[in-house]
Amino acid sequence: MAGAIALAACSSVSGTATAPESTEAAPGSVRPTLTDPKVQPPDQDNKYTRSTARPHVVFDPCTWMMPDDITAIGYADRSRERGTDLVAEYTFLSCRFQANDYTTSLRINSGNVTWDEDQQKNGNWLQATEVNGRQAARGQDPGGVQGGAGTCEIHMRTKVGVVFITQAVKTLGEQRGVDPCTNLDHIASVVEKSIGKEN
Repeated sequence: MAGAIALAACSSVSGTATAPESTEAAPGSVRPTLTDPKVQPPDQDNKYTRSTARPHVVFDPCTWMMPDDITAIGYADRSRERGTDLVAEYTFLSCRFQANDYTTSLRINSGNVTWDEDQQKNGNWLQATEVNGRQAARGQDPGGVQGGAGTCEIHMRTKVGVVFITQAVKTLGEQRGVDPCTNLDHIASVVEKSIGKEN
């Protein structure tokens, strides 16, 4: 995950949020999205994005992932907060969650780096897989936390780029010997359904 995010380190917008409470259908959409202003994504139209031919990121993990889905994967919806959104030559929309038992954290990044770019940079430590029929790859970044031992990732291909799902073990999880890859396939399946087959 660090590999592709590092590509987009030009400008950023970030914020934190409490648990979102309401949903509504997004304009031109048939799916519900969270409407809490504290978790809304940044505007993707600026001088950096206009200088490239990259499409806007469609799937926003902070407003498209519904509270019931977060609960179903063992995370606390009240912990939902925007990560560091990057809107520059590359765009990444980010959301973070904490596990109910405080042993792990989850970060979901949705970006417009292409699948080929991601695989060129990270393919040496990722193994090909599928998530609900969607092209994906799974692994532990040797350059990540504790040489990759503390995190586990699944990258999924989307029509405009990629979605990265990274689960990291926290201090309590380390004490309990939690494997960062535990339940990650289920988490990825739930996230994939939120992306939607049209994306």
